[in-house]
Amino acid sequence: MELKEYWRIIVQRGWIVVVAALLTGVVAYALNAAQPEQYRASARLIVRAGSLDFGRLQASREVLASFAQRIDSAETAVPVVDELQLDKNPYEVLNQVTVSPSPSNLVMQIDVTDRDPEIAARIANGFADEFVSQIEEANAQQLREEQIDVTVIAPAGPGALFSPRPKIAGAAGALLGLLLGGLIVLAVELLDDTIKTREDIERYLGKDLMVLSQVPPGQPDLAPTVPA
Repeated sequence: MELKEYWRIIVQRGWIVVVAALLTGVVAYALNAAQPEQYRASARLIVRAGSLDFGRLQASREVLASFAQRIDSAETAVPVVDELQLDKNPYEVLNQVTVSPSPSNLVMQIDVTDRDPEIAARIANGFADEFVSQIEEANAQQLREEQIDVTVIAPAGPGALFSPRPKIAGAAGALLGLLLGGLIVLAVELLDDTIKTREDIERYLGKDLMVLSQVPPGQPDLAPTVPA
């Protein structure tokens, strides 16, 4: 397809893409703005081996995934809910918690989302402190060289606004609209095989076909009106 063909499609059908982008962008913005505010607070833990040899460090990295699952479990959530006296059951709280282990630096991050920024911070710190207590109890029954220590290196502060973010949602919606609009234009263009111009004749029937005549565009009737 030549460059002038793309230009013709843009001129004739470009409005479809523009309308689709505006429509999806506005809808995404409005829907996202209507959502209740959610705040996210984060606490960070670091895992350290009792000895600094390579084998213990490697074991610490491998155990991170297990630790993350243990944090994000009812075993940890139940005492946290009791300690903080939350008006929620442990499984509701677990739906607000995300644990992200980072094996490269032996750090685990606990993210908590809540409508109250202070509650989000309390829950994140509650999970961090409870897990540290669990590890300390386990270490008390092991030799020092077999222990793996877990320490809170960054307690959670009041949660920052996590959602809604209508501007981001609107931009994403507009991009989706551009894609959908482009697909619609492509489909319309492929399905439209009607002949309207001389260029259409050349495009569909070939340039070797001779055009003998062309009907001019309609003109207003300039003939004088004869009174009855």
